[in-house]
Amino acid sequence: MSKFKVTFTLDEEDANYFRTLYRKAKKNAKLADPDKILAEARGTVHAVRNSKKTPKFVLEAIGVLEDLADLIVDDEWAAPQRVKDEVLAGVAYFSNPEDLIPDHIPGLGFLDDAIMVKFIEEEFKHELWGYRKFKKVHDTSEQRPWADPGKQRLSKRLESDRKKIRAQIVAREAQDEEKKTGGRRGW
Repeated sequence: MSKFKVTFTLDEEDANYFRTLYRKAKKNAKLADPDKILAEARGTVHAVRNSKKTPKFVLEAIGVLEDLADLIVDDEWAAPQRVKDEVLAGVAYFSNPEDLIPDHIPGLGFLDDAIMVKFIEEEFKHELWGYRKFKKVHDTSEQRPWADPGKQRLSKRLESDRKKIRAQIVAREAQDEEKKTGGRRGW
């Protein structure tokens, strides 16, 4: 079996097209039940993971999508509401089986979904980085959180870690903005 790599670049017109799809998904997500959107997304993730012929790029997007969905509902992470709303819109797009390329088309059905996940991943790369870091910290936290002293220590430690990571996210976003503007201020 031979392997080959397919790459493509989206020009500004292509990117604007996906931004338009994202705005439409965002508008539709406001009208829908967030729990239903997340349940449909998790169902789609499960179906895609269990499919025998899922392209690797789709499986990679699925992993990102799972982290994004978890980021929305993780009360201990406490993502800002703006982030939750924006990410939910992308998840809503992924959950729609009749989007730009219908999901039932073998090999290609999730191409547009994977591109949309990449858009959202890029938009929230720092939030996603912070959430993943927080999860690692959380997973290695207090060994006995069921006991009262353990619960208290865990709660304080997670709050402290979350604040530190939030500060790092803000710093990373500022660095990106600095790179975009070349140090110019928008006065």
